[in-house]
Amino acid sequence: MIFKDKFVEKYRKLIDFDNYKKSVLSKYVRKSVRVNTLHFSVGEVKTILERSGWNLERIPWCNEGFFIEHESGRRDIGNTREHREGKIFSQGAPSMIPAQLMNLTAGFNILDLCAAPGGKTHHIACLMKNKGRIVANDPSSFRRKILKINMERCGVENVKFDSQKGEDYETSEMFNSILVDAPCTGSGLIKGKIARSKKLLKEWNPKITDRYARLQMKILKNCSRYLKKNGRIVYVTCSMEPEEDEILLEKFLEENKNFKLVKPKRIKGHIIKSSLKDYIKIWPHYYDTHGLFIGVIEKTH
Repeated sequence: MIFKDKFVEKYRKLIDFDNYKKSVLSKYVRKSVRVNTLHFSVGEVKTILERSGWNLERIPWCNEGFFIEHESGRRDIGNTREHREGKIFSQGAPSMIPAQLMNLTAGFNILDLCAAPGGKTHHIACLMKNKGRIVANDPSSFRRKILKINMERCGVENVKFDSQKGEDYETSEMFNSILVDAPCTGSGLIKGKIARSKKLLKEWNPKITDRYARLQMKILKNCSRYLKKNGRIVYVTCSMEPEEDEILLEKFLEENKNFKLVKPKRIKGHIIKSSLKDYIKIWPHYYDTHGLFIGVIEKTH
């Protein structure tokens, strides 16, 4: 895999690049699943998987989540009966964090603005116990089809689907909490010597980063209009670029004085390793997962 000079120069200023590069080149993303607690107990599903030869290690920040590996080697958990029957949702471990920061209660009205393929949507439904209401939006018909299949497979009952672009989203509703899993460069997905990593490294370009940052700001500003007072926006990207992450949120807060930053706390008693103090920024070499940025803002008035 080829790391461009500008990429190396930038990332050396952000992290210990040698450790990052070593991890990216030598290790794949650890597979993980989350139990569908809408219809199954964690203990029940864990026992079933272990009897089928799967080794499970609980994810520190999610009681229903497990790193998973088959005793025979690399097997695809997505092809198992347990997955088909909706007992589990295959989801990256860092992606199990955002829903837990949305301050959810059962009766809330929630907007998941960029919802497909639905891992976070399903997690929200689990935390709300299939009560309240979730508007799951995605402009892509193909991705929305996958989203609907996943929600049906897992028995999600409190979801309505929408198909608008995030930057143009319009509604007469107001929401208690909004999840913005924004389209991004995906630089946090560079992990392991696989085709996706090579493609992302090849396509990495500061101009593309700036283009995404402009789109992300439009999306964030637009959806903020539909948030109730004291409501939260959880902003997420799988990008490691500051322009798409902390710089963008700081600019938004500077321009929108009716919002404040909510600094991340312990989740399930666990302090998550982050390269930033006021946000969660997990780099791929921290836990051998994909990289993820999470920022939480709250509407004060």
